[in-house]
Amino acid sequence: MKILRKLNTQENIKKLSIFILLVAFSLTYYNNNIKAQEYQLNYELINTKDMAMATIPEKEETSNHTMSIFQIYKQMITPDKNQDGELIAVELPVKNNSVATLEAPKRIWYLPTEVGRITSYVSASHFALDITSYRGEGEPIYPVANGVISSIYRDSAGANIITVNHNIDGQNYTSQYVHLSSYAPDLYVGKPVTINDYLGFMGTTGRSTGVHLHIALVDCSYTDPNGTCPTLNSFFTYGRQRYYQGFQGLQSVMDVPESWTSR
Repeated sequence: MKILRKLNTQENIKKLSIFILLVAFSLTYYNNNIKAQEYQLNYELINTKDMAMATIPEKEETSNHTMSIFQIYKQMITPDKNQDGELIAVELPVKNNSVATLEAPKRIWYLPTEVGRITSYVSASHFALDITSYRGEGEPIYPVANGVISSIYRDSAGANIITVNHNIDGQNYTSQYVHLSSYAPDLYVGKPVTINDYLGFMGTTGRSTGVHLHIALVDCSYTDPNGTCPTLNSFFTYGRQRYYQGFQGLQSVMDVPESWTSR
């Protein structure tokens, strides 16, 4: 039994010795036949500035394979410079602004009173809006657009009336203000007026059932001998004709609420 154990021990020692020899041989072979190599970082430089514009990003290799990661990063974030070392400004695409972006919208038409409520709308027989105000004869009347006074008169029934001619982009309009209790001072035919120049005060002169403003607007030039409504009669006739064609006076050029407390 002791002899068997001794033989097993000798065999194990022999196997271990062979294993050690093999390991030693392998290490010696590796050191003698595998030369040390210097591994270098291989990378590509990508032109990030042009990537968005190119269908396939253009890439170029650098000959300096020993550039550090820090140098690569620094190169990528450094702006372009010209030969004198000056920074080259980034050129942005030019946008053509439309007329709407260059000019603020201009309001042309305004309500004729600060406070008002409509009591009668445009019709064939009454081509005008009737407007009342709780301020009564204390309500000032203003032009509905900038223009020139074309007439100041009193009709056969005694109504105080003013008409204003407006030229809007080459189109003539005439606005007529009826039943005024009084006129504003220093008015005369041919005087330019703006939307902020009051013409007079609301009243009930002439054939009227109460204090109100009768305002008509027609797309013609009253008192123009070459126009479509050169006289008062033609003014009303033309207004009735335009009504049947769908023209609604002031309501055709601006939104007129049923009542308001500011222009």
